[in-house]
Amino acid sequence: MTYAVFVEGITGLDEARDMGERVKIAAYQAINRTTERGRAQAAREIRDEVNFPARYLNPAEKRLFVSKKAQRADLEGRIRARTRATSLARFVTGTAQPNKAGVRVEVAPGKARFLKRAFLVKLRAGSSEIDTRNNLGLAVRLKPGEVLRNKSDVRKLDRNLYLLYGPSIDQVFRARDGSGVADDISPGLAQFMEREFLRLMELRRG
Repeated sequence: MTYAVFVEGITGLDEARDMGERVKIAAYQAINRTTERGRAQAAREIRDEVNFPARYLNPAEKRLFVSKKAQRADLEGRIRARTRATSLARFVTGTAQPNKAGVRVEVAPGKARFLKRAFLVKLRAGSSEIDTRNNLGLAVRLKPGEVLRNKSDVRKLDRNLYLLYGPSIDQVFRARDGSGVADDISPGLAQFMEREFLRLMELRRG
């Protein structure tokens, strides 16, 4: 999932070429500072909603990072959020033993829940489909004839065994309906970019 920052009204390379050099430099620098600021702000707000550790959203981990920087002839910057599903095991608190039912999870900070039928399971190493911790997943086994009410956050492992997911980074960053952290921070980032552009123009004027 990608969030773009660009100069409104400049849609093509030809228009960028027609701009003065001083304007183009100020524009791409303002965009790059805005994307860096937006990534950091998005990380903080995502962690306010979901109990990810700070290092989890470090840009070096490539889960939430600036994927494209603006240049003089390409006035667009991009922030990318990882779409890989997050194992609910990442949110387990306290001590829990594999294959032993009854774990406590804290997805929203400060709001822990006890899942009496869920248990940790060892997953195959090297899976690219789910973001795990120590190759552990959180699973639940259904009783004969039992069905899950919400199937959007689960994955079937065996006949009656299901792996439970937590929210992915992109689900919090930018939901399918357009809401999410990216939408929340957009007005402030637009104002910051405008102020930064004008500040840089003033510096170059001097």
